Amino acid sequence: MVKSSMNNGKVMVFSVAVAAAASMVLQTTEAAEYIVGDDLGWTVPPNGAATYVEWASKYNFIVNDILDFKFAQGEQDVTLVTKENFEICNSTDPLFQLQKPARFQFLSADTFYFICSFAGHCAQGQKVAVTFAPSASPSPSPCPSSADAPPAASLPLKFVLSRKVGFRKV
Repeated sequence: MVKSSMNNGKVMVFSVAVAAAASMVLQTTEAAEYIVGDDLGWTVPPNGAATYVEWASKYNFIVNDILDFKFAQGEQDVTLVTKENFEICNSTDPLFQLQKPARFQFLSADTFYFICSFAGHCAQGQKVAVTFAPSASPSPSPCPSSADAPPAASLPLKFVLSRKVGFRKV
């Protein structure tokens, strides 16, 4: 009888340990960071649009991952557009535009469409569609309050929509 009770206790301790370990793995899933275009960065690609299509297909992006757009300021930009505008390289009605290199953390599962709005760049292949799958980890904590944020004038962002976009500058 005593032996059976000890075995049940060991099973219980083991079960609790496994559950705790699984919980810690889920909670400590860190965001991966990707440089858009890897060593090429964000520029007019030498091999056309296939360059960024191939780059995006190499990775499995998930919510909370970070994209780092590295480019020469004044020679490129990052413009978020709708799927329709992405397909025709139309940057006249952007959802978002940034003139400086930046890192973004993606907070929702969705496909995001980026182009460069400089004349001819998108048509030459400087565009990428990136799909973020849901994450197995808990949702991130909410963004800091507006009291903690720098004044809008100090941010090099051009927001032209009022809905939540699903990412934040980091």
